Amino acid sequence: MLKRLAQFARPYAPAYAGGFLLLLATNGLGLWIPWLLRDAVGALERHEELQVITKLAVMMVAVALGQAVVRTLSRRVILGASRRIVYDVRDRFFERLQTLGPSFYDTQRTGDIMSRGVNDTRLIQGFFGPGAMNLLNTSVVYVAVLILLLRIDMRLTLISVALYPILFFGVNRLSRKVYTRSRAVQEHLATISNRAQENISGIQQVKIYAQEQREIEAFRDLCAEYRSRNLSMAVVRGGMVALIGVVAGLGALIVLYVGGRFVIEGRISLGDFVAFNAYLAMLVWPTIALGWIVNTIQRGLGAMERIAEVLDHEADVADAPAGGAGDEDEIDHAPLRGDVEIRGLTFAYDSQDGGPDSEAPPRTVLKDVNLSIPHGSRVALVGPVGSGKSTLASLLARLYAVPPGQIFVDGEEINSIPLARLRRSIGFVPQEAFLFSRSLRENIAFGASEASAGEIADAVQTAHLAGDLESFPEGLDTLVGERGFTLSGGQRQRVTLARALLGGRSILVLDDSLSSVDADTEQAILSALQGGGRDRTIILITHRLSTLAGMDRIVVLDEGSIAEQGTHEELMQLDQVYAGLFTKYLLEQRLNG
Repeated sequence: MLKRLAQFARPYAPAYAGGFLLLLATNGLGLWIPWLLRDAVGALERHEELQVITKLAVMMVAVALGQAVVRTLSRRVILGASRRIVYDVRDRFFERLQTLGPSFYDTQRTGDIMSRGVNDTRLIQGFFGPGAMNLLNTSVVYVAVLILLLRIDMRLTLISVALYPILFFGVNRLSRKVYTRSRAVQEHLATISNRAQENISGIQQVKIYAQEQREIEAFRDLCAEYRSRNLSMAVVRGGMVALIGVVAGLGALIVLYVGGRFVIEGRISLGDFVAFNAYLAMLVWPTIALGWIVNTIQRGLGAMERIAEVLDHEADVADAPAGGAGDEDEIDHAPLRGDVEIRGLTFAYDSQDGGPDSEAPPRTVLKDVNLSIPHGSRVALVGPVGSGKSTLASLLARLYAVPPGQIFVDGEEINSIPLARLRRSIGFVPQEAFLFSRSLRENIAFGASEASAGEIADAVQTAHLAGDLESFPEGLDTLVGERGFTLSGGQRQRVTLARALLGGRSILVLDDSLSSVDADTEQAILSALQGGGRDRTIILITHRLSTLAGMDRIVVLDEGSIAEQGTHEELMQLDQVYAGLFTKYLLEQRLNG
């Protein structure tokens, strides 16, 4: 982890070098004051004139003021660099989150990711800021003070630091426990964050099932465990501070006794003894801060380890390299026409989709699927639940890693198409309609921010959302609640459909995305889509089979394979899988009346 931390700190090495020089100047001025005090005590012993003593006093005040200014500058430089480093860490972390595919988010808790991006980065800032500054400062103070103490009297110095090896040994042993318990605290904080996020997001379900008290008790138990882990860490930290305090106190008593005898014996002067104690006192705070520094470093290492788990997570969907300047670059940005060909597609979810420690075998979802969808076709994918329809739709948008040589768009192998170009050409509407806490206009234009008002109006009209705008207080500028909960399920689905229609996308994939609208509205939307000419390939996944009469072809998936395909009439005449599904659908409609 130190290597990873160094990578982030390397660009700011000049700032830390400048801060280190300022710390040297700060401590140089601070170390000068006891020496001036030594001279002042010596002047008093020699009964020198008041003018000499006054001059030394003025010099001490001037040095103290200079030290205050330089210390402020050193803190500003080092702490400022730490904030810029953490900015880079957060930026890299968020950028990495944008590149990871659904397989990562399928196994990660939202609260844990949020905790890493907020709490762990704060600990990293502590590592690079106060932690680094105090570590540098302590190192300088120890080296400089020991040199000055040795200059005053070597024997007294050796006696005063005799207990320090015991201190360092004890701190080293305790710091390991601090690291382990700090990591446990951070992981449990992530659990609390995830629980809070789930409760806030699912507050309607909590209230509907009257589970408020149970959730309160569960959250209270989590907080109690968090408190217990924090107290466990505090016990170790307290032991570290106590050890440091005992060693520092014993050292001071030994120096007072031995140094006093040295003054009486004339081995050192009173001024030397005063300066020696002043310098020794300067070691007290760095020694006490040593435990805090170790704890800060250990917590920063633990936090960086958790951040690195995300930064180092291998993206399962690798982007194809874009072309250079000229014609190749134009091809990389040219929209796809919309010819889709699937050749022997076999796909299994990796065992890690069940979790990082999952030992479950890969789940084969699609088996030897062969399908050709020419540009402008209207194709429906139907089949029982779990037959692989949604997986096939996700693979067309490369949300999961596609096996090489099995899906082609416009004759190009899909893995060789840059993701930006592919996804600019595909309007993918998933089963769950997701809206941002923004206006309707911003939600619709999310994937095409340059869309004109006329283009947005056309998309709204095609999605049959225009009539609903009259009931919204500010029309398209109406703000929707979190995840669009202020809208009905059907309205959310039509907003996401309008979003997919913008941008001139040549392939439109509807993954059961009209399930919350009534059958008549769905039929009207499909008719509007089909009436827009043959410039767009439409792939429809639906369980409402009554709307499929106008499709060019219906592909029936069963247990991951294509069982049959053809028009509605042709499949009914076959009287196999599709006919059974359609008969069951009609029976359910009659029973539901």
